[in-house]
Amino acid sequence: MKNSRRFLLGASFLLLAVFASAQPKRYLDPVFTNVKRTNGVIYGSNFTVLTISTLGRTVREPLVMDVYEPEGDTLAQRPLVLYFHTGNFLPWINPQTGQSVNQSCGGTRNDPAAQEFCTRLARMGYVAASVDYRLGWRPDLLNELQRRFTLINAAYRAIQDARTCIRFFRKDAATGGNQFRIDPNRIVLFGQGTGGYISLNTAALDKYSEILNTSEPGKFIINNVPMVIEQYNGDPYGIQAAPGIVDAQYAALTGFPVGDTLYVPNHIGFSSDFKLAVNLGGALGDKAWLDNNTPPILSFHVPTDPFAPCGDGLVIVPGVNFPVVNVTGSCGIQPIMDSLKRNAVFSQGGLLTDPLSVYARTINGNREGFYPFLRPATQSAPWEWNRIIPPPLTTCNTDSVEARRVIDTIIAYYAPRACRALGLNCPGISVSTEEIFDPSLVLTVFPNPAQSEVWFSSDGDHPILSIEIFDINGRLVRQIRGIQASSYLMPRDGLPRGMYVAKLYFAQGIASRKLLFD
Repeated sequence: MKNSRRFLLGASFLLLAVFASAQPKRYLDPVFTNVKRTNGVIYGSNFTVLTISTLGRTVREPLVMDVYEPEGDTLAQRPLVLYFHTGNFLPWINPQTGQSVNQSCGGTRNDPAAQEFCTRLARMGYVAASVDYRLGWRPDLLNELQRRFTLINAAYRAIQDARTCIRFFRKDAATGGNQFRIDPNRIVLFGQGTGGYISLNTAALDKYSEILNTSEPGKFIINNVPMVIEQYNGDPYGIQAAPGIVDAQYAALTGFPVGDTLYVPNHIGFSSDFKLAVNLGGALGDKAWLDNNTPPILSFHVPTDPFAPCGDGLVIVPGVNFPVVNVTGSCGIQPIMDSLKRNAVFSQGGLLTDPLSVYARTINGNREGFYPFLRPATQSAPWEWNRIIPPPLTTCNTDSVEARRVIDTIIAYYAPRACRALGLNCPGISVSTEEIFDPSLVLTVFPNPAQSEVWFSSDGDHPILSIEIFDINGRLVRQIRGIQASSYLMPRDGLPRGMYVAKLYFAQGIASRKLLFD
């Protein structure tokens, strides 16, 4: 693990050296020196449950963000990144006591990591917004189902808020003069920690019915009552016309007052779609929600994270250490995204061959779109730091230098993949697009013509990393990842009769072969 870390830092420094010596390129490098920050922009309003304990009812509150823009930029439309901070869906510090409420070292849109990411993205030519969202649930409840009930409600409200924010920008672009000069067709949701839960679940949960259709039957049902009811909570987009009013049965289960309002629609009539989800250490409420409607997902995770599992596992609440619900993290999400071909866009135009991409494939199962940080479990979020250690916490990462090095790696891995997912046509991306001219390569495609299956075989010095099959019109019709072997048997699986081109990716480059199915 120590050697891996040295390689990672070495790769990061190498990339920074390349940035310094080459001509900076927009969306790949920092091309602007100064950033304009507009604080306290209201993107909507909705009802918070935080006031129930003091006022006995929900209260409508403004939804607020800070917007970062590159100074001196003349471009009329820039891609937009919405950044969601961490914080366990709870307030960070009680202003009366000065103590941490969420048992975390941060949890506001002004966290150092949130400011760092948004500033860097703005310097690269993006518009970035650090977005607040509604908070509130009960991690202290002794009954696990009740904890789960309150948590899924918190996550559901945050999903609605994320889509509300998207619609705010689209509405402003269409009817408000586009004051932030965003490109409404190039929007990214970028989440850190709890924010990663928001970006992932907003990407995957696009129908209310999915709350009830989970990989674990009855996962979000209590006493035969769904934990989220569309009539009260609204749809996942938060655009249902009539606000829901809590009845006695739901109030008894939730603690919400009878007759209370839980949501109100914002910016109806504008799209909530986005092009890319980025997840830093978050997890998905249920992996069954991933489908062909899910946008590409780019993930960063510490595989040994004790709170947000990288694979399938329980969410653990920091501080009280109570389990809440089974979720799926990056290690489980990315293979599903590959099988659905939703992340194929990261490889279009050629396999990325910069040192960081090559290294990532050696530790992530030869996948595109997933960077695992090999760290001890005590470093579950190495990109975070804070200058304040609020009681009752006794330790927080205060090493901004090391955290920024991790952010160097995240940005370097994110940048070329975002270029492809957003269709930005960034110049100078290091890719392998040329044929291998290594005379020692021995590559066999047999039988050819084929009927039911075909063997791809290479010599031991050139293991096959992945294979792409294109039809005669140049359309990608098959993609196989994570091979890492000198041979692969590909079944025909319904490919129509005709001529195809097989592109085989190796560490040294690409080899193309014609393939005919009878």
